Amino acid sequence: MKIIDRQLINDLEEEARKSPRLRKNYNFHQSLQDKCHRFLNALEPGTFIPVHHHPDKDETFVILKGRVRVNTYKDDGKVLATSVISQESGIYGADIPKNVWHGVECLEPSVLLECKAGPFVEHEVDGILEIKEGKDIYLAGGCFWGTEHFFKLIKGVVETSVGFANGHTASPTYTEVYTDTTGYAETVHVKYNPDVISLESLLRMFFKAIDPTSLNKQGHDEGTRYRTGIYYTDAEDLPIIEKVFAEEQENYQQPLCVEKQPLENFYSAEEYHQDYLDKNPMGYCHLPQSLFDFAKSYVSGKA
Repeated sequence: MKIIDRQLINDLEEEARKSPRLRKNYNFHQSLQDKCHRFLNALEPGTFIPVHHHPDKDETFVILKGRVRVNTYKDDGKVLATSVISQESGIYGADIPKNVWHGVECLEPSVLLECKAGPFVEHEVDGILEIKEGKDIYLAGGCFWGTEHFFKLIKGVVETSVGFANGHTASPTYTEVYTDTTGYAETVHVKYNPDVISLESLLRMFFKAIDPTSLNKQGHDEGTRYRTGIYYTDAEDLPIIEKVFAEEQENYQQPLCVEKQPLENFYSAEEYHQDYLDKNPMGYCHLPQSLFDFAKSYVSGKA
């Protein structure tokens, strides 16, 4: 058995640097002749294992070094759940049941993962799931029915889905989140095309759809699940978020109550919540029709 130590990590990193592989190439497994399979995912942030699943084996990842995001997906390519695992966060691993689409993305250089269960060296896969390209941001703006409808009307938004972000329980249901005991916020996952709309423009639109000085309350909805927040998955987005926050704060005497945090986890809400106002045009919404009309006509950079 080989022991994971600093020298071994350094040797693996050096071997990886000599590899001709490119980002998005997942053929980098390194057997340590151990009953556990360990591998280095990690020349640079953005390296990831393409979305795949294993037909007849569960898989368990344990983080040994660095920070990664593990996503699971529905059959149509929409994110079902996402979780950032790292030693620092105290979230040390992720369990992936068989036949569940999943992908693992490196968030910083030199990540070392251990696969304690699963297909090990052969790492057989049953096809690759095609995912729409785009960047991601997670926005909590009160009741997610209206917030999602608002963002899906904006040109440049590729895809939206609603769910629960940054809580402390696994796989929460809407009923559980409604109790305000799980720590989750109703959140919209927004995937957007940065060639059409910038993150800065998207965030300025977000601020038009919320009362940023209201704590745990938007419209008639009250509770920590209705708090406002911007949850990012790319550290390079933070300076843009900070800039928008600073400029928005100039419009208010009270301090902003909007959270500004890295995304720790996100679980998709039940299907009946997805595209709710499309399915129920007369359904409850805390946002006015005028805001939806504005979103439809919005041109990036003019918010």
